[in-house]
Amino acid sequence: MFRPLPVLTLFAIPALALLVWLGSWQWTRMGEKADAIAAWESRTDEAPINWLTALCDIRDTFHGRRVLPPDDTLDAEIRFHGRSASGELGWRIMSTAPAPACLTVAAGHVMLVQTGFETFRGERLPPPSTLTILRPPEPGRFDAENNHETAEFFRFDPAELAVAMDGTLVFAEAWLIEFGNEMPPHLANVPPGQHLGYALTWWGLAIGLVGIYLLIHIQASRLRFTRR
Repeated sequence: MFRPLPVLTLFAIPALALLVWLGSWQWTRMGEKADAIAAWESRTDEAPINWLTALCDIRDTFHGRRVLPPDDTLDAEIRFHGRSASGELGWRIMSTAPAPACLTVAAGHVMLVQTGFETFRGERLPPPSTLTILRPPEPGRFDAENNHETAEFFRFDPAELAVAMDGTLVFAEAWLIEFGNEMPPHLANVPPGQHLGYALTWWGLAIGLVGIYLLIHIQASRLRFTRR
């Protein structure tokens, strides 16, 4: 015999649905992240191609592609805090190249292209021979503030970059930086196993909610498994 408590049931059903949905969403994200990592790893083994060809390939996304540097870049120079391919901290020396016409959303924009690296010791490394097309990093909570007057940047901010380059619009969906073996942050920060842990946590809470719901009804004598 089961007589549900109306108010408790009214709150429990949507809460249970939300917990199950959150677990399912994290499970889906686990599969998507695993596929994205596999695709990135397969692309690191490909031979580099022309950067314009990679950006204009409508059959697949351009993120993660190894490309050859542009033949010509504009004179603008931006110093962007980062790491070299060997992991040393310093400044990425970024120049610009006009975004290709195939990227209609980037009409009139330029793309940031790494043309060198300067360590904090002042050592200038040679221009990279191979670049990769990646999403610019998301601003971090503890990133230092940009200084557009000296063109020294710690966070990717298209509006501030435009100020530093006299109003030139910067394409915000990708930049070309030196190819390295380090996985991009949007893939490395939350690995598939972490998504699995989140999914199990949400589903565990859902199971716990069902258990508490049934226990309350048993204690209130509204759920019985035998007849009296």
